[in-house]
Amino acid sequence: MSDAAGADAYPAERIVLTGDEMDVNRHFLDNRWSLGLPIIPPTVERVAEMLEGTRRRPDEVLGQVPPENGTLTVELVAVSAVMAGCKPQYMPLLIAALEAFLSPEANWRGSLTTTGTTQSVVIVNGPMIGHLGVGHKQGAAGKGYHPNASVGYAINLVAYNVGGSRPPGVDRSTLASPADYVCWVFGENEEALPDGWEPLHVDRGFERGDSTVTVLSTYPPVENIDHWSANAEEYMRWWSYTASPLQNMGGPSIGMLFTENPIIALGPEHAQLVAAGGRSKLDFCRDFWESVRAPLSAWPPGCADRNKVADYLGPVTEDTMIPVTQTAEQLMVVIGGGDGKHAHYFAPFPGCYPVTKRVDV
Repeated sequence: MSDAAGADAYPAERIVLTGDEMDVNRHFLDNRWSLGLPIIPPTVERVAEMLEGTRRRPDEVLGQVPPENGTLTVELVAVSAVMAGCKPQYMPLLIAALEAFLSPEANWRGSLTTTGTTQSVVIVNGPMIGHLGVGHKQGAAGKGYHPNASVGYAINLVAYNVGGSRPPGVDRSTLASPADYVCWVFGENEEALPDGWEPLHVDRGFERGDSTVTVLSTYPPVENIDHWSANAEEYMRWWSYTASPLQNMGGPSIGMLFTENPIIALGPEHAQLVAAGGRSKLDFCRDFWESVRAPLSAWPPGCADRNKVADYLGPVTEDTMIPVTQTAEQLMVVIGGGDGKHAHYFAPFPGCYPVTKRVDV
């Protein structure tokens, strides 16, 4: 696997093993070709079947996977897809997500090498949600949704095997998380959008009939559990405590904090609460931006870029309330999940920006 990710990435190296599938799993684990979870052996026949799910040539190079810049071919995507248990029809979705992460704006290298705890987030929009059965309602990012789980597993296998993001070497995460096995993959619950609200991919310039993936490397989300607020004003006041810049960012560069695009995943019930009275999505973003702040004095004196706040906000004092972004328009809102009064705030890893790609079947 590691040799196949080098200069001569196509065709991938063939190896011959004897024994059963448990023996193959042990061999892959011993050679650090798997993440520690079971894999389906990527036989020549299984990889060929997986490649039938895409019109892309197996020798096509999609890019160099950080941090060690392994060459990613469509064939190697199919190898990881087989290992993760994907179906061939998932290949266009998987390829689009990987191409998005390989975009310079996504800064996948940063999140794959940091000492912090990060995760890859993939949000699916459009008709492909129904076509593939992507989880997008109750528990959408959790267990039981095969497309979400297998695609999320395959993405991390690519990062591990082709990109070389392995601890304790170039992956320097202090503690890391289970998201290093299966990244967050969920579809937006477009059916639960409040009247007048558009889905994420339309906000990002695509047509409603397009199928897209939006990717972003983030910190673990902060959850807003609010069963009590009776109106949008009470709800925003609760957000001001649950998602302050200090709690959800942990104190990284304020300069990067201002330029990035956090994700707010509202459960349908919370979305309906804040949309009551005709509030638009932008109205919600502006309310959130005004409410969720922390005083500059809360950041330690040695915090990176602390003294650059004035470059973004103008003259400041220790009592100046610092927002999560430079403008409200930078916030991205999706309808995430099903019944239940919960929402999640995903703060980007510094230097990582969202990338949206059309999924071409």
